[in-house]
Amino acid sequence: MHSKSSNADMARIIKQFLPAYRLRYKLSPEQASACQSIIQCQTEALGGEQQKCMDCGYEQRLYHSCCNRHCPRCKQLASQQWEEKQLAALLPVRYYHLVFTLPHEFNGWCQLHPEIMYALLFKAVWQTLSQFSRDHKRLRGQLGVTSVLHTWGQNLQRHVHLHCLIPGL
Repeated sequence: MHSKSSNADMARIIKQFLPAYRLRYKLSPEQASACQSIIQCQTEALGGEQQKCMDCGYEQRLYHSCCNRHCPRCKQLASQQWEEKQLAALLPVRYYHLVFTLPHEFNGWCQLHPEIMYALLFKAVWQTLSQFSRDHKRLRGQLGVTSVLHTWGQNLQRHVHLHCLIPGL
């Protein structure tokens, strides 16, 4: 579990280094949103409530959390809620989860030409899976797949990868 100071430290680091980082690199909208959420988490920016103890009269201001899954303070709750929502939507069928990661040497190209690079990644993955399904003796059928592109990892670094869900028997 992360303490209040770890979130404050993360917010301080982002405030301090993000402007210089943005001069060299472009943030995706999701990355920019995550950084903003971490900076604003449990501050006046998100509002809060004044609470008062009826017995002793002690008053305390509690600020709202950002609930961003990348926030050191909120990620556990947000991730748990997301997981519960995803599990509730699962169909009762067998499937296989494969992840294809683009070598990090191509990250610069992804930043310069995202549409082309991501289209090539989807195409290469589909060609690989299709070829495997045609050549594998046990499959005997055409493969279906649902894919989701992720362009960064939980540490907010560029990490281009494709999650593939393949129905099974």
